[in-house]
Amino acid sequence: MRKKVPMDKMTPVGAIRAFCISCCGGVAGEVKNCDGDGKDPAFHACPFHPFRMGKGRPSVKIIRKFCTQCMGGSAIFVRECGTRDCSCYPYRMGKNPARIGKGQSAERMALVRSKKQTVSLQFAVRDQRSARGSG
Repeated sequence: MRKKVPMDKMTPVGAIRAFCISCCGGVAGEVKNCDGDGKDPAFHACPFHPFRMGKGRPSVKIIRKFCTQCMGGSAIFVRECGTRDCSCYPYRMGKNPARIGKGQSAERMALVRSKKQTVSLQFAVRDQRSARGSG
């Protein structure tokens, strides 16, 4: 028997797997037989279906999409969700709480993007000049 992973240590794929097991009545073997691929009109297409077996590398944006669907399409309801025992809860805003404070800040990334765009424009101008001279 597997040891239960605490929710605050769960990865996005682990959260999806845990949710799918819960959706299938707590029987892990039933997840494989899930009809959430959208092919059967009796069942809706679940964004978790490709990741239900704990494989792949889903974006937390998929969990956000699922939570929005769960809350009837309301982003406000997703933000105010009170179902803290749901394995998707920490990821409901489309952010990975384990990544907070890691990586580049939004300001730093904006600076990098603006420099990258400037360099791209310089190459485009140079390429236009060389194309005119070669004709």
